[in-house]
Amino acid sequence: MDPLRTTTQSKTDTHPAIAQAVLQAEEARRQALLAGDLQRLSALLSPELVYIHSSGGQDSKTSYLEHMRTGSLKYLSMSFDELKAHPASYCCMVTGRMSAEVIRHGQPMSIRSLFMTVWAPAAGTIAQPVWQLQAYQGTPWTG
Repeated sequence: MDPLRTTTQSKTDTHPAIAQAVLQAEEARRQALLAGDLQRLSALLSPELVYIHSSGGQDSKTSYLEHMRTGSLKYLSMSFDELKAHPASYCCMVTGRMSAEVIRHGQPMSIRSLFMTVWAPAAGTIAQPVWQLQAYQGTPWTG
């Protein structure tokens, strides 16, 4: 299975470069999570990140990276399906499905969720955007 099956719809026909750049950032985030590359992951996360897990838990950038650093959250596998980029005025949303195998607090877990991410250019990079994750919302998916 291709870990990143991409379908770009919505306004991507009028903003294909934005959609492509954000989908590439989403893939870079997936790769950083799987590699445990906290430096790369940190660069992809906004300082104002709001991360809502499909379990209902909430993290900031600092707390999310701390979970990864301490090993209380480790991604073993992760794939996306039905990704859609939705460019808007000053941001781009991505929706899709995620399947992952993780270790959370020492316990193996399978996660299946529908998700939405919100990406926006980092401060000072509007002319040549460096996309950062501003928000993540996961919802359990049983399909």
